[in-house]
Amino acid sequence: MAHDKDERSNAAARKSSELSDDPAKRQAASRAAAREPGTNGGNGGTTAMGPARRRQRYLIGVRALPPSIDSQRTSMDSVLEYLGRQEGVEVIKRIRLRAQPFVPEGAGGGEVILANIEQSKVERLRAAAPQRLIIEEDVLLDCADTSAIPMPVATLGTMLPLRSVPTEIAIRVLGERDQPLSRAAVVVYGRGLPAMALTDESGTARMTFFGGTADAVQALCVRAPANYWDRFIVAPRLNSHGVTPVKLRALSELFRGSAEESFVGWGPRLMGLDNIDNRFRGTGVRVGVIDSGCDNSHGLLHHVTHGKDFTEGSNESSWTEDAIAHGTPVCAIIAGGGGEHGMSGFAPDSELHVFKVFPGGRTSDLLQALDECIQRELDVVNISATTEHPSELVAMKLQELRQRGVVCIAAAGNLGGPLAFPAMLPGVIAVGAVGKLREFPSDSCHALSVLPQLISTDGVFAARFSNWGPQLAVTAPGVAIVSAVPGGYAAADGTSAAAAHVTGIAALVLAHHPLLSESPLRVRAEQRVQVVTELIRASALPRFADPQREGAGVPDLRRVPGELMSGVSRASLAGTPGYWPQTAGASWNPVVPMRAAGLF
Repeated sequence: MAHDKDERSNAAARKSSELSDDPAKRQAASRAAAREPGTNGGNGGTTAMGPARRRQRYLIGVRALPPSIDSQRTSMDSVLEYLGRQEGVEVIKRIRLRAQPFVPEGAGGGEVILANIEQSKVERLRAAAPQRLIIEEDVLLDCADTSAIPMPVATLGTMLPLRSVPTEIAIRVLGERDQPLSRAAVVVYGRGLPAMALTDESGTARMTFFGGTADAVQALCVRAPANYWDRFIVAPRLNSHGVTPVKLRALSELFRGSAEESFVGWGPRLMGLDNIDNRFRGTGVRVGVIDSGCDNSHGLLHHVTHGKDFTEGSNESSWTEDAIAHGTPVCAIIAGGGGEHGMSGFAPDSELHVFKVFPGGRTSDLLQALDECIQRELDVVNISATTEHPSELVAMKLQELRQRGVVCIAAAGNLGGPLAFPAMLPGVIAVGAVGKLREFPSDSCHALSVLPQLISTDGVFAARFSNWGPQLAVTAPGVAIVSAVPGGYAAADGTSAAAAHVTGIAALVLAHHPLLSESPLRVRAEQRVQVVTELIRASALPRFADPQREGAGVPDLRRVPGELMSGVSRASLAGTPGYWPQTAGASWNPVVPMRAAGLF
């Protein structure tokens, strides 16, 4: 037995030397092999179908290192050849990317390998790999606004359904003129796990509630797919032996007025969009949206014609399918235009490029979407995808985007904790969310977002769900934001909506700020990103004196240094905290504070 174990260790070390000439790495690989369980081919006594034989998807790429450290060249061809000789490794495909900066030609920087690898082999492979090889799991992506909160096993055990006490509950959801609403989501909360269901054509949702009788229900949440405010009812009175009706308020109440009157949501108003000249619409700027797709059949989004789906089973037009109704409102906030109610996004004349990476997308899909942004020479990119497992390959690609002059703006995340990846990365503009009192019904789910200890004098509050931390750049409206969804309009919460507001401001700054039309800032380089970032931060108004919760504050177009647009109504800023009036004939020189900030 001991002799067999030694033979396996020596074989692992010999295979390691094929990939690396470093004696230390050979020794590490030999130690890793020696630690592997010694029965049934290293499966710890399990069968071939046991846990140790389970395969996971991994990305293998090249780390950019200085020449003084990187004395060895490792081509992806040699890596591919090595992987092909390993047991428990199945190469899926090679993903070709643009060559990254500082990576020598032929060194593999322009591609990564996607492979299924047995979990028991991963550490051995990492130990044998040269320093510049990255091996990381290709994990599923989360939407920044729908990430699941991890639940401890102990807590989960106390919330398991009580099989002995099932209660049947029926809820009928009604809209205007008592019209039944189909496909509305109904969630019932009690002492155990919540019960949920969608309404049928009659507007009725039927579900089984575990945790007591109907009197034990603590709260009820109802959300229609479009065109209605949601409702959150505490201690609802439910009919134990029949159907309980719940009526929703129509969003159309917001749009009442003359046909010529345009509708501007509270978020764009807070950021000064209603005070700029109609000539400034983001013309000439290319904006990328990495999200769940975009329904361009919506009246606000007919002009969106550029997109690509990176998820499995994609086709030429599948990027226009938005199953979770998330990317569509983000696109409308940034560049919606030409629709009913006179609604418009921040930069309706910008050129929008939509990249679909979820649901179902992985780190490899995000990596390819970011690379596509470089190939299409986009100016600013909005990122709603997050992951619990930070990716070095994605971080390198985001750094490349910055060096190529692409402004990257990411949602902070909605778990109420530290910033999510990739918003946490330096060089990325991380955006948190705020809300505003009296901009939503008091019995709606939006009211749950209020953080009572952080409310400014004008009613702006920090959103309870918004992630926070020292890396947070700014905050923006992200509670009860009315925007386009497939089938109409909806009011939603999330840091993705907040990031979309900041992306819209970035598009206007890039398109119309005089500083960015001058050489050398017309060149697509990192300095251009630094200037845009500094202008946005300089325009922000702090409200809570808590930088970890709000960053620099909420950006305002009227406060952008250097007279962003001649059509901005400076009179509307009278009495605004932090406003600096300019004397007649005086000109503000943006280079001075930027040089002080180390940008020049």
